[in-house]
Amino acid sequence: MSDPTLTAAAALDAIDEGVLVQDSETQVVYANRAAGELLGVDRDDLRGRSELPTPSECLSESGEALPERWPGADALRTGRPQRPRVMGLQRPDGGMRWVRVSARPIGRSVLTSLLDVTALRNAEEDAATLASRLGGDRKAKRGTGNGNGHKPGKGVLSPREHQVVELLASGNTGEEVAERLGISPATVRVHVRNATGKLGASTRTQAVAIAVARGEVAAP
Repeated sequence: MSDPTLTAAAALDAIDEGVLVQDSETQVVYANRAAGELLGVDRDDLRGRSELPTPSECLSESGEALPERWPGADALRTGRPQRPRVMGLQRPDGGMRWVRVSARPIGRSVLTSLLDVTALRNAEEDAATLASRLGGDRKAKRGTGNGNGHKPGKGVLSPREHQVVELLASGNTGEEVAERLGISPATVRVHVRNATGKLGASTRTQAVAIAVARGEVAAP
């Protein structure tokens, strides 16, 4: 009979979300494969450490600046789960990795999860730049009398496309969106393809970011 502990460890190593477990002194007692990769530290080197790499930037999910510290200590101190925060981690190669971090106390320990949101963060920045440029173009057109009457921020998505994109922005997978809306995954893909085209995006992630930047859907 296989050891269930080994099975659980293998399962945690197979996922892309980083998982850290720290004791009451915030020393790392477990780190899965993804946690080491996201932090840029070998997971064997993480074990026994109480200091994690210092983030270069820390933001709330609404974009407000937060103290540049990890949420695990706060979870242990208050005994309450900590709201997710977005942290910028400087990589050894000079690049920046953005992770969505949350922490939950479990007994005298704390479990911290890390989700890579670098692609979404970069897409949001690209979308904000694009939206700003489009806004400037519309103002220029109105100033020269060549505008077509389209108002800034006017929605281009159909009601169903809006629902699909909003659920994707909230972190749901395509299969979860299909289940929530009572439609097939293939239909979800059609709505995503249509929304991507209407928003001038090239990927699903970019479509979500542009929709958020335009104010068509709420930020996650």
